[in-house]
Amino acid sequence: MEHNLKPPGDPKAAPSASTIAKVGGQNTRLLLWFGTAVVLLLIVLLVLPAVVPESSSKKQAPVVETVQTKAEEPLTETAADQLRESAEQALQSFLRLQAQPDMANAEVWSAANWHKAMTTASQGDESFGEGRFAAALKAYESAGFQLQAILDNREQTQQQSLNEAWQHLQNNAINKATTAFERVLAMQFDHQQAQLGIERASVRMQVLELLDEGQQAEIGAKLQLAAQAYIAALQLDPLYGPAQVALKKVENELSDLAFQDSMGRALQALDDSKFASAEKALNEAARIKPGNQAVKDVRQRLVSASRQDKLMKLREKSAQLVSNEDWTDAIRTYRQALTIDPKASFASIGLARAQNRQQLHQQLDHYLADTTRLFSDEPLGNARQLLAANQKATPGEPLLTAKVSKLQEAVRIAVLPVDLLILSDNLTQVTIYKIGRLGSFEQKQLSLRPGKYTITGSRQGHRDVLKVIELKPGSHGQSLEIRSGESI
Repeated sequence: MEHNLKPPGDPKAAPSASTIAKVGGQNTRLLLWFGTAVVLLLIVLLVLPAVVPESSSKKQAPVVETVQTKAEEPLTETAADQLRESAEQALQSFLRLQAQPDMANAEVWSAANWHKAMTTASQGDESFGEGRFAAALKAYESAGFQLQAILDNREQTQQQSLNEAWQHLQNNAINKATTAFERVLAMQFDHQQAQLGIERASVRMQVLELLDEGQQAEIGAKLQLAAQAYIAALQLDPLYGPAQVALKKVENELSDLAFQDSMGRALQALDDSKFASAEKALNEAARIKPGNQAVKDVRQRLVSASRQDKLMKLREKSAQLVSNEDWTDAIRTYRQALTIDPKASFASIGLARAQNRQQLHQQLDHYLADTTRLFSDEPLGNARQLLAANQKATPGEPLLTAKVSKLQEAVRIAVLPVDLLILSDNLTQVTIYKIGRLGSFEQKQLSLRPGKYTITGSRQGHRDVLKVIELKPGSHGQSLEIRSGESI
């Protein structure tokens, strides 16, 4: 109902000022005094209670279903004007309250109370139009109190509507929830909770259908299809609790199945000694259930089995390397085994033997690389000691046996004498370095070990001469002429 800022006009015209001027004398004064008294009495009885503030901290709107209309006693013109003015002021207060921004859309969010206030105001209009200003004043004031009560309870009404809306939505009463959310939005168009509620209510029917599809899929043990339905429901409404719970339950069941599958594959691969496959399956199970004790136990078995398998393979490899007399790689293999298990006896014993054999081969190779070293006493003696320490042939080591035999032959040849004929002039003193002085002679036949020899010739008053000759093993008929040099 719309109101203008002025009430309906008084159907009775007010007496003119000239008529009042004709009244004179004492009767006129008595009449005016009596009228004034009546007006004051009416003001005290009707107007004063309306303007005196209530003692309570919060005004309560009077319950005014209808304003009873009854015949008012005739008023003097002055009293009527005063009541009319008071009614107009009450109406203006009502209209100002009605125009406040917080009252916007009150006919939606507080429909019943709004209707009562408008009905009361209409009664005031009717009374005012009939010239019953006291009744109009009372009606306008009551309507104002009713509007004020709506305004005072605005926040409470908003929260109550929001609570009702969420409760209806929780109970899947979609239409009721939508209506309640719309009431909140009528009070505050940008209310985030109400906007969210409207959005969730708009898809609730689809969500319920998807939830039902998921439940039917669960009954049929089609867990993947059930999960897809629940996920689709949560895509429409991520906050829908039943879908969250249902999805979590199905995910747990799928997780259990995947875990059991991974553990089964891991155990089978472990039994088949397929350690890489077992490790992969165990890692999958660990991702599904981190910290699971069963995974830890099987992983320990895997580590132990893998270690034993590696040791076995290294043992086989080292045996093959020993058979091939590849002591360098055998040493490397034994060390790998000891890294895996420092207590592996085959590796510790094998390593010591391999290192000994590697050293022996290196010593043999040293002399065999240059057998001319054996022409010297010290190397020859060392070679003889080495051979004496390894006189017995080692079965299964043909390479070592061959090297020992080769060195033995080199030593034998190194001590076989070689004939050397030295020619001179019977005047030159001949000396062989590390052999001794031979004196002067015309010729001398010597038997010497193979090797290089330095021979010098000296004569007083002549320059010394120096010659080097190499006596090779097995050579025959070697000779050397040495005479002192020119005179000084």
